[in-house]
Amino acid sequence: MSTLTLVETPPVVKIENLSKRFGSVTALKNIDLEVPTGRIVGLLGPNGSGKTTLIKILAGFYTSYEGKVSIDGQTPSHLTKAVISYQPDKSSFPPHMTVNEAISIHQGFFKDFDEAQCLEMLNAFQINGWNRISQMSKGVIDKLQICLTMSRKARLYLLDEPIGGVDTVARDFVLDTILGSFNPAGTIIVATHLISQIEQIFDSAIVLSKGSLICFDDCDAIRQSYELSLEDSLLQIYGGKQ
Repeated sequence: MSTLTLVETPPVVKIENLSKRFGSVTALKNIDLEVPTGRIVGLLGPNGSGKTTLIKILAGFYTSYEGKVSIDGQTPSHLTKAVISYQPDKSSFPPHMTVNEAISIHQGFFKDFDEAQCLEMLNAFQINGWNRISQMSKGVIDKLQICLTMSRKARLYLLDEPIGGVDTVARDFVLDTILGSFNPAGTIIVATHLISQIEQIFDSAIVLSKGSLICFDDCDAIRQSYELSLEDSLLQIYGGKQ
């Protein structure tokens, strides 16, 4: 399968010859990628393929790497945090913090944070503002993070395994929440291994294997090429690349 560069507008994300090493381990190898505005993109690959490393570089947490990375024309830094809404795969909230305190912190840090939208989403999930993080399950914390992350009018949303702790019954509601709160002037990149449960929201997919970019294409094009679901198509793509 050929790899396409999907660019209809100036790219939100532009990556040129990106490599990242941790000691003797190469996490990303020679990645070239341009991601346009207004798309929901799946960042897919088996464990160890480099998904979280790429997300953290885009979010500005890893600043030592080879190559060039730009978000809206700027190198990831404290400046780009103003246009990036990032949800890590693990909660960064201290156990004693309440939901209301988490909202207050987001409101103070991010000018584009919409408190009313966040409260509406939390109410839909039946999350009490006075609950402490220590009283909440991982699934409820994931829902809280989704509400906070998607209540910004960001240019780039980075979601790392956003539904990993959410029960099956609530997943469709979570996905509807992501779609319903998506800023069309932005782009969402979702790193996940739960492909069959989330692929319906993806416009396109970035596929990584062992730190290399295998393809970046429209999801429908990938399905049509293999005449399979996206998940089963990826199993064919990964064949011989593990």
